[in-house]
Amino acid sequence: MHSSLVRVQNVFGFFTSVTFVVGALIALSALLFPTEPGSVNIDVTNFRVSKGRVRQYHATKPHELASVNFDLEADLNPLFNWNTKQVFAYVSVSYPGKKFSENEVVIWDRIITSSSKAKLRLKNQTPKYRIHDITGKISARENVTLTFHWNVQPHVGALTWGSAAESEAFVLPAIGEKKPASKPVVKKSS
Repeated sequence: MHSSLVRVQNVFGFFTSVTFVVGALIALSALLFPTEPGSVNIDVTNFRVSKGRVRQYHATKPHELASVNFDLEADLNPLFNWNTKQVFAYVSVSYPGKKFSENEVVIWDRIITSSSKAKLRLKNQTPKYRIHDITGKISARENVTLTFHWNVQPHVGALTWGSAAESEAFVLPAIGEKKPASKPVVKKSS
C-alpha cells in the first residue's frame, strides 16, 4: 500500500485545495458589500507658508513649506464587514504646478483596525506632513484642494480604493502670512 509519507502528502494536498477554494469564496462574497463610506465632510480651517529645510533632500537652501489645518468628519463603518482587516484613511492636498500640471501630497493618514474606531471627528487637525514642492516654492498657489481617500484592506481578496469629500478650492498665502479659511479665495483659470 501507501507509505506514511504519501498519506501525509495526500492529506496536506487536500487541505491546501480546500483552503484555496474557501479563500476564493470569501474573496468573491466580499464583492457583495458596499465600498462607500457613510457621510464624509472636510473643511480647511487655516493655512500658512513658511521657509524651512526639507530633511529628505539634504538641501543647502531653505524651501517654502506649507501647512494646512482642517476639520474632518467621516463615518467609515459601512466599509467594515467580516472580511475587512483594516482601513487606511488619508487626506491629500492637490494643486496645479508649472513643472508638473497636477501635484498631490498626503498630509495626514491613519490606519483604522476596527469599526469601533471608524467614526472620525477631527477639529482643526494639524497635518502630520508638511507640503513642499519639488521647485522649492509653494506660496501663492491657486486652486488648492483637500481630498479624503480610503483603502479597504481585506483578510482575503483585492484591495479597494476610493475618495470623497473634496474641499473648496483656496489660494495659499505668501510666506509668513497666516489666513483663516472661513472665506476661501478662489481664482479660476480660464
